[in-house]
Amino acid sequence: MNNVYLLGAFLAAAGVIWIAGIWLVRSTDAIDTHFNLGSAFGGLILLGIATSLPEIAITVSAAYSHHFSVVLGNLIGGIAIQTVVLVFLDAAMGEKRALSFAAASLTLVLEANTVVLVAVAAIMAMRTPAVIPGTALSAASLLILLLWVLGLWMVQRARTGLPWKAEAIDATPGRDHSARRRVINHPPFQTKSLGVIVGIFVAAAVATLLGGVVLEEAGTRLAESFGLATGLFAATFMAAATALPELSTGIASVRKGDYRLAFSDIFGGNAFMPALFLVADLIAGKSVLLTANQNDMWFAALGVLLTGIYIIGLIVRPRRTFFRVGPDSLLVLILYIAGIVVLFLSRGL
Repeated sequence: MNNVYLLGAFLAAAGVIWIAGIWLVRSTDAIDTHFNLGSAFGGLILLGIATSLPEIAITVSAAYSHHFSVVLGNLIGGIAIQTVVLVFLDAAMGEKRALSFAAASLTLVLEANTVVLVAVAAIMAMRTPAVIPGTALSAASLLILLLWVLGLWMVQRARTGLPWKAEAIDATPGRDHSARRRVINHPPFQTKSLGVIVGIFVAAAVATLLGGVVLEEAGTRLAESFGLATGLFAATFMAAATALPELSTGIASVRKGDYRLAFSDIFGGNAFMPALFLVADLIAGKSVLLTANQNDMWFAALGVLLTGIYIIGLIVRPRRTFFRVGPDSLLVLILYIAGIVVLFLSRGL
């Protein structure tokens, strides 16, 4: 019966994160429109933090409880499973062409490359016992944060124009970030005052944070109860739960024809997650990355592999679809499932 309560709490917390996360993203978008935050480099950082509150809540809660495998599973495993979200966004297009064909953007390639950089740095840190002198902080955690900030700065610069002349034939990427900021994108906010929008943001943020804490506690106990590795549970079920808002908002973007933004939101969140290892180190008082095991390295490498496939897809731009998705999305889905199965058969789970 205890497991039933834990499962109920886990599902309820996932539901709270899903619903509150959607309103958090929408209210953040509306606040961005009002203050034009995203046009500034600091604004991009603030928006990235605001839309990643589920991952932040789980990271803080797990680091405080010294559930380091949960921190690793959530931040590292989350990259792979949120990349798989793009498969469902591809299918949601409902068109006979691939999402990567329609999006067609070198800026997206740069964003995806930032994901690769921070993930590879995390893999290196798992076997590099280097700490900042006089502290217990991992030097690699600081490097990951710096790489994320550098990548964000490069992406911002790229959005104003790249020194390239290239034509993406028949591409329909939709609005860019500046165009999205010029209007209120969600009908419920079009007639609301700024005070009401901020109130919704605060309420959604609090609900998201509380949901993340409950999700981490219930998920950890469920994994222990069923004899599952907590890192695995965090890398799959917890990460899937925190990816629900991205799935919902991504589908909304695709249905509006904002194909480039759908990609960008996923890559942006994936690049930010490893930057949270510095926060985990500060709370735990030690390098969380140094507690990683082979499963964590496997999931990190899987995230890099899946991101790399989409980098190729964005450059090659396959038009044809198979089972309603592009060949890059189909390969990503197959490799993700195969990665989990291989890990299971090798008893890595």
